[in-house]
Amino acid sequence: MAKGRGHSRSPMSDLSDGGVLYTEHIDLRATTPALSLWSYEGCVRGAGRRPVARNCDHNPEYWLERSDPLLNTFLPGTGVSVVVNFGDPWAAGRSLTTSALLPRVCVIGPVTHARIARVGRHVDAIGVVFPPTQTFGLFGVPAPELLDRIVPLDDLWTSLEVEQLYASWVGRPIRARISAVMAAFMTRIGHAGSPEPIAAMAARAINRHGGRIAIDAVARSHGLSRQEFARRFAAGAGLTPKVFARITRFQSLVRALLSSDVSQWAGMAPDVGFYDQAHMINEFRTFAGAPPTVFFQPHGGDRVLSHTQLQGRPSEWT
Repeated sequence: MAKGRGHSRSPMSDLSDGGVLYTEHIDLRATTPALSLWSYEGCVRGAGRRPVARNCDHNPEYWLERSDPLLNTFLPGTGVSVVVNFGDPWAAGRSLTTSALLPRVCVIGPVTHARIARVGRHVDAIGVVFPPTQTFGLFGVPAPELLDRIVPLDDLWTSLEVEQLYASWVGRPIRARISAVMAAFMTRIGHAGSPEPIAAMAARAINRHGGRIAIDAVARSHGLSRQEFARRFAAGAGLTPKVFARITRFQSLVRALLSSDVSQWAGMAPDVGFYDQAHMINEFRTFAGAPPTVFFQPHGGDRVLSHTQLQGRPSEWT
């Protein structure tokens, strides 16, 4: 998901009357190793549509205005994503001047720094997020080679194979596309066998605890020294276990902030694994580039909200 830096109208902003519907397809993910299956669909918000709702498949849908920071930033994450874009080209980069167009089928490795993104006017895309320990089986390269990189899928698979797959996905309903994409990748996983077991098990444990787990304890549970555990974990997951845990905790924090009233933010630090509020804000700034009250404000508009206007949940900050 994405954010635009700054509060003045910029070339990376694409404001319009419509917005983007982000759907998390939980039911399709249930029997797969994927961490997330999602879709972006540009449309006009209907009367009475709430920012968060459940669709007919009982999956959560999130309405994102064009100015929503979550639509205009790739935030740090530990997974490896495949994004298939059927709409207008996307662009991403560490800054406006370094942004570049993304391939229509791209692989995004584990991300440690936020990137500015632009999704274009016509939005129609799907994405799959896999555990990083599945990287070699899916793409034939170890996870560290994809760290903080966005590469075309046809750099990792044959161009002919990607072209044929993309052509078979065009024109199908969103859920049929996702199922077809997953089928193509599940075949690769099935042929590759199991990922590096210690890294895979440790990554699941860190995720299960929301990043709030002692790395020394995880190493001891596998009968390894901290140094040997860190080496094997990084080889399988692309990140050191400490950074993996920090990003996992950051992602848990983002979800907690989005689902909480801003009046509760000051006291939530211990509940999400931080020493105090200052520690929580500094860690959020490290990964998102700004403190929460700045990051979650609508971007691309002509004014900055005052603190007296920062009430309720971020989806209500209009």
